[in-house]
Amino acid sequence: MVNRVHRSLAAAGALVASAVTSTAQAQDPGYAPPPPGYAPPPGYAPPPAYAPPPAYPPQAGFPPPQPGYPYMPPPGSAVPPNGAMPGVFSQGPNVRPTSSSAELGFLYGTALAWGLGTGTWIDAEAGLCDKGAKCDPVEVAIAPIVLGTVAPVSVFLVDRFGFARGMPEGLPSSIASGMWIGAGAAMGIASYQHVTSDAADEWGYRGIARAAFIGSTLGGVAGVGLHYALHPTPQTNSLLLSSTVWGASIGAFFGGGASSGAWGQANDSVWLGGEIGFNVGLAGALGASFAWTPTWRQLAWMWGGFGAGTVVATPFYLIYVARTDLDPRRGLIIQGVTSAVGLGLGAIFGRSRPGEMTASDDGSDFMRASKTRPVAFGGAGLMPVQGGVGFQAHGVLW
Repeated sequence: MVNRVHRSLAAAGALVASAVTSTAQAQDPGYAPPPPGYAPPPGYAPPPAYAPPPAYPPQAGFPPPQPGYPYMPPPGSAVPPNGAMPGVFSQGPNVRPTSSSAELGFLYGTALAWGLGTGTWIDAEAGLCDKGAKCDPVEVAIAPIVLGTVAPVSVFLVDRFGFARGMPEGLPSSIASGMWIGAGAAMGIASYQHVTSDAADEWGYRGIARAAFIGSTLGGVAGVGLHYALHPTPQTNSLLLSSTVWGASIGAFFGGGASSGAWGQANDSVWLGGEIGFNVGLAGALGASFAWTPTWRQLAWMWGGFGAGTVVATPFYLIYVARTDLDPRRGLIIQGVTSAVGLGLGAIFGRSRPGEMTASDDGSDFMRASKTRPVAFGGAGLMPVQGGVGFQAHGVLW
């Protein structure tokens, strides 16, 4: 009887050991089975099956993670050799987005205009169309056609072979905006010299064409430097270029309104006011860009507000129709004021409402807007760690 009990216990122990061995082997491929004939001691019970801990509940007061924020792997986790991470870091944490077709097209158009203008300047320097000289259409067209072709093709070659994935975002618009701003500044100076000088001292067409070439070329070089120094977004570049148009227009309004005397001399004040407004607008936009990155929606509203403010003041000139003793040029001052007010209101009302997602303000703007700031904070929250609770925060450091 005792032997039967011992044999029953031995058989039960073998079954338990076999079950434990099978479970251990399933959970750990490197588990070594016990030697043959091993029997667990009497009363041994296998440990309960492993159950994963319940899901960690979110803590009150911490918002859930938002889509578009960069994925931050936990400490000790494996990171791909190239540093790529899922989400917005799919191209690597230090790879900036490539330029869009619209931004690159802006540079193509600017390069075409630069080539045609430079060819025209070469014709002017060669004296092909000086006063009294007969212009040969074939000779005049050669330089603009050649340079108007070479310049856009050069942009294509640089975009295709100069960068692994094409020009980075912001570079084409920085170059193009710099070229237009440089050309505008130089031509403004040359034009002011033209209208304020005697006929014998005027720079004339050749001087204006020369100024446009020098200013646009230096402006393009400055645009490259601005991109690699501050990494402005296409919206910021558009703001800088637009500010020169707004500033020159408002300055010309005030300059014309402040002029007096013969109407033929009013252009001196108009050009002087426009030149001052050009530089004031550019300096103001450049300073604001260090703390503010506008959206495309805001820029559209600012242009709309500027245009509406200019039109709103037009009926004011009806006063001068009835009052012939007043100088109608004074109405330009009102137009300068209303256009500036409309510009400011456009910037205010063009802002997106809290929580609103527009076509130009998607989740990737977090990455793009952070280029103008050294640190961009993304979010924070609690996280479970072994033996307690941890705290995590994420953002972008440029």
